[in-house]
Amino acid sequence: MEYIIIFAITFFATLLSSMSGGGAGIIVYPALLSMGLPFPLVGAVSAVNSTVWVLPAGRNYLKGRKVDWKFLIIFSLIGLIGCYFGVLLMININQRILEISVGAIILFLVSYTYFKKDMGLNQNKVQSLARQMIAYPFALLLGFYETIFGSGNGILFTMITLYTRGFDFIDGLGHYYYISFSWALFAAVLLIQKGYYDVNIMAVAAIGSILGGFLGSKYAKNKGNKFIKTLFVIIGGILGIKLLLGL
Repeated sequence: MEYIIIFAITFFATLLSSMSGGGAGIIVYPALLSMGLPFPLVGAVSAVNSTVWVLPAGRNYLKGRKVDWKFLIIFSLIGLIGCYFGVLLMININQRILEISVGAIILFLVSYTYFKKDMGLNQNKVQSLARQMIAYPFALLLGFYETIFGSGNGILFTMITLYTRGFDFIDGLGHYYYISFSWALFAAVLLIQKGYYDVNIMAVAAIGSILGGFLGSKYAKNKGNKFIKTLFVIIGGILGIKLLLGL
């Protein structure tokens, strides 16, 4: 029965996350913690989940589109530095302060997105090199947060790339899922090396995540940017309030 519950949790969480960038962690973390799993193990399960569903989801979004491989690789490598420190501090960091900070940022971003009606609906290539370079310092912060909790990282990344790269929502989510693979893999290896793993739980959770991520991303890509933006605002708003208030 426990495995059925874990499968359902990861499937539903990843289904929503893959369509909006809201992050499966907002559902997976509290659900698995309530089942008695320790925080580092939940972090390891979440990291393993991400390694198996983000690449298929990213491919679904970016199929037939131009992938900015140079940006993707550089952003990924910088973010790995943040991932390393995130894993080191996972046990000792004050997670509540982090949740409040990220929640406030997400609420601001989704509010801005809601009122700016045309934002993210079309690609608008950015020619300014200085504006493009603004994205890279955020890689450290996103990589750090990814390994600790990660919920909302897809929203933050998408908003950053809408401004600095001229991506639309489909491009933003697709590139983020490709980028987050290396971060999740790095975190998973470090946590497993520290002894935080359960093969059976990880296998069941991974199957649920693969199915949820693939179906969610495929459906959202077919529905288009307006659908993704609507989910982005709704789920982002709920996520921001939850993080801010600690619900």
